[in-house]
Amino acid sequence: MSSTAIDTIVAPATPVGRSALAIVRIDGPLSTAILSALAGVVPEPRISTLVRLAQDSQYIDQCIAVRYQAPRSFTGNDLVELTLHGSAVLVEEVIRCAINLGARLAEPGEFTERAVLNGKMDLVQAESIGDLINARTSLQARLSLANLEGALSRKAAAIRESLLHVISRLEAALDFSEEGYEFISRGDARAAIERAIADADALIETYRRGRATRTGLNAVILGRPNAGKSTLLNRLVGSDRAIVTPIPGTTRDIVRETIEIGGLPVTLADTAGLRASDDEVESIGVERARRAAESGDLILYLIDAAAGMTDEDRKELERWPDAWIVYTKIDLEPAPANAMGISVAAERGVDDLLARLDAQVRERFAAPEGSLVNERQRQAVAECGEALRAALASIDAGHDEQIVVVDLYRAATAMGLLTGAITREEIFDEIFSKFCIGK
Repeated sequence: MSSTAIDTIVAPATPVGRSALAIVRIDGPLSTAILSALAGVVPEPRISTLVRLAQDSQYIDQCIAVRYQAPRSFTGNDLVELTLHGSAVLVEEVIRCAINLGARLAEPGEFTERAVLNGKMDLVQAESIGDLINARTSLQARLSLANLEGALSRKAAAIRESLLHVISRLEAALDFSEEGYEFISRGDARAAIERAIADADALIETYRRGRATRTGLNAVILGRPNAGKSTLLNRLVGSDRAIVTPIPGTTRDIVRETIEIGGLPVTLADTAGLRASDDEVESIGVERARRAAESGDLILYLIDAAAGMTDEDRKELERWPDAWIVYTKIDLEPAPANAMGISVAAERGVDDLLARLDAQVRERFAAPEGSLVNERQRQAVAECGEALRAALASIDAGHDEQIVVVDLYRAATAMGLLTGAITREEIFDEIFSKFCIGK
């Protein structure tokens, strides 16, 4: 898909289904001609114009047309956006007509890819568009908007520019080595590389939070049978999602529901009660509960206050030293001193538990603006840091400037791949294939 954009593409820019309005985008050199053929007029650029669409004297719809001239458009090409009445039949008809007039159906993410190729945005900003579309909470949307506006790109560009500055001076010194000119001292080069390493390490440190903010968290509810796990899940979700009975071992498989905590989507997992059992199905459920906890971001370990902490509880908690211990059913028996306790039946302590979870999520997982949010970005910065450390080691070992420059180029290339300043077709295909058609 990452070839030079010279043809004309068309696609719906709004979801399929009934709605008040629907938008169709046409991008490329034939977009204005297609609009003229369908509407009989060519509106002034960037002016919303009411037009009547028809082909072969067959009326299609009355719509608002906006025409953008290159390079002043989202893609940087000539672009037309048609706002139709929100009928899937009308959208399909307009797309069919555009294809008959020389366009082709766009591939997923192709409009945004063209914007990147034409320099309207960089690769990080393009990824942020996809993240913004998929945002489920306001905190996710804010992080995506910040990166869309260039918060992460500016950090990456600053590192790359500092490296290019050092590279240019080291290469100049190589060009005039016989004359004995020194355009940058080894000490100054070393200091610049150390600063770049510190900046790259600081970016890497944002990845854990950035990934958590982008994808959300997993919270696993553990405990022995009848500790109140399903009851708590139902209370937090606000519906009877899990079956609750007095019979131990009711929950066999994992029940998952997602709620918002601390501004992030948190998927709660209600699990089978942890105990030894001769029942094969229940044993499988217990094993699945432990596996879920191994990959969980938060673990709530529930203990029936009336039963107290048992040896089995202590043995399980050795596996999960970071688990939150929550005593349940405190309307029947109080929790131990300084322990967290709740009673869903009496509506005691649940709001306090949620408040503590909210604070924990914001403190440990919410990402600041300009954070790395996916593995591709993390790998690029990690590769940059590795190359910078190799360059620093070469300087300390007294190696020739040519060896240092090779590693610095490798570091600068990694940062260029992060933002798309240096492109690889397979990276573009991987990113934009995940976009929806029309974006």
